[in-house]
Amino acid sequence: MGTPQRQVLVTGATGFVGRHVVRALVERGMRVRALAHTPGREHVVAGQDVEVVYASISDPAGLRSAMDGVDGVVHLVAIIREKGEQTFDSVNHLGTARVVEAAREARVRRYVQMSAVGAVDDPGLTYLQSKWRGEQAVVQSGVPYTILRGSILFGEGDEFVNMLAGLVKALPLVPIAGSGGSMFQPLHVQDVARCLAEALALDEMAGQTVEIGGPDHLTYDQIIDTIIATFGRRRWKVHLPLPLMRVVVGLMEKTLPHPPATLHQLDMLAIDNVAELGVVERAFGFTPRPLEGNIDYIRQISLVDGLKMLLGFMPRRIRDH
Repeated sequence: MGTPQRQVLVTGATGFVGRHVVRALVERGMRVRALAHTPGREHVVAGQDVEVVYASISDPAGLRSAMDGVDGVVHLVAIIREKGEQTFDSVNHLGTARVVEAAREARVRRYVQMSAVGAVDDPGLTYLQSKWRGEQAVVQSGVPYTILRGSILFGEGDEFVNMLAGLVKALPLVPIAGSGGSMFQPLHVQDVARCLAEALALDEMAGQTVEIGGPDHLTYDQIIDTIIATFGRRRWKVHLPLPLMRVVVGLMEKTLPHPPATLHQLDMLAIDNVAELGVVERAFGFTPRPLEGNIDYIRQISLVDGLKMLLGFMPRRIRDH
């Protein structure tokens, strides 16, 4: 008899990162139980060896049921902006605590957590603090874990590059908050999915928290330049003082149902978001792809799409591509 396939639960399986993680796990011969919050997006993970179940990370009983018979867990559910009861603390911290507690009760053999570069216990940075608190819940759980802290992610369906591309498409003058000198390390979603899938199987990764990013440190200005070059359009960048940008973004938060940016995200733009170069190569044995040459997907963005994005609406055909 052959060795039975491992079964892995992926939370947030129908999301931007989740659907790529599901594919990476299936390609490695694992059976996947894809956890989704509500019906409607099953098609993005449908296929052989994928079982879709529904539960909320706020429902301990539902999580315990989803964990039944599972060998490993990849936890991806997180939010980057707050809305109503969906706060950073309720989702990124307490939601993670419930998931890892269910994993502990189910005695899973390995738990992999997706976190964020720069996670820190700083009440002035509520998103990063919520990610840090989620990490602490994992570390203190007693479950064999690996935490991967990712820099900004890009790929078809992403919000970061697509949203910036919408801005570039719609406006001849592209506003830049402050100097544009903050550093980022864009990481392709398929590469982070590969890292998450392999972390689940690598014994040497147990008990580690690792920051990962793409092959380059790029300033915000350089990211905008790469987007402009990909479109092949002439655009001018206008650097605006942060106090002025705070006024503009604050007004958008108060007047738009889906503002393209929030004051908290503006504060985050002022912080370098980079890991050490070469970590992915050393830890996982491959070189992640660069931003330049790998964002041709933004060319599908029309002027109408760009205008919608300025109002905070990500067109479904772009989000779900």
